[in-house]
Amino acid sequence: MVDLAPMISYDEQLKRFLLEDVGSGDVTTRSVFSGESRRRKVTATIFAESDGVFCGGPFGARILSFSDPAATFDAIPDGQSYRAGERLVVMEGALESILLCERVILNLLKHLSGISSLTFLFVEKARLGRNSDRPLRITGTRKTLPGLRDFQRYAIRAGGGDDHRMRLDDGILIKDNHIAASASLPELIARVRRQAPHPLRIEMEADTPEQAREACRLKVDILLLDNMSPDLMKQLIPELRSIHPGVLLEVSGGITLDHIPALSTLDVDILSVGALTHSAPDASMRLDLLS
Repeated sequence: MVDLAPMISYDEQLKRFLLEDVGSGDVTTRSVFSGESRRRKVTATIFAESDGVFCGGPFGARILSFSDPAATFDAIPDGQSYRAGERLVVMEGALESILLCERVILNLLKHLSGISSLTFLFVEKARLGRNSDRPLRITGTRKTLPGLRDFQRYAIRAGGGDDHRMRLDDGILIKDNHIAASASLPELIARVRRQAPHPLRIEMEADTPEQAREACRLKVDILLLDNMSPDLMKQLIPELRSIHPGVLLEVSGGITLDHIPALSTLDVDILSVGALTHSAPDASMRLDLLS
């Protein structure tokens, strides 16, 4: 199992997640239990209610540590598949501490595991439908929730997917609005090639076959075929490869699991799927608390 633990600290964001839910304190727990009762040690266990791929353990552990530094958090590794009924997480700590953060932890684990589980389905379907040794990469997009992009894209990696550009500053992607606002495509590509920071590659989105052909004639590094049918791309791609053999071909636009069998037979390199983050259902989990 590859170690998918984050390489950078997300402490400030995770603290904000907890503070958003806690406010000035858990008035219910303080009202129901005495001080001594609130400090007694309890165990909270998170179980899977359906099959999936786990994600978010390091984040859950960190959130719990903010509430109770002495608490323990034991989870299966991120990226590991699980079955319905399986125990995913065991937390031990003071009752008040567990009750303070259990909802934030559960919500985050359900959301991230939902993304990693959906990504895994896309990756596996693409692998099974591929007729060549060249892998078909599944990537996310920038269609993420503000404040959650780092976490959501981490979940994609946990599910076996890959990263697309994370922000506007780490990749050049010429889209339809850039093209519409420019006098000519050759001049646009030439200008970008002169000004592009080294070593960023130049990617262009094409909505029509002629636009795709021109982009290949201009030798863009990556060509994104947007919202084209599999039948159209099947005819177009050999022509594009003959114009620019070294081009990296990406497909995007409303891709669902049902589209993967047809798309995986095409001579393309990447499928970018916005649904991984904007349409993934939360994983089904429950938390049981034992004194």
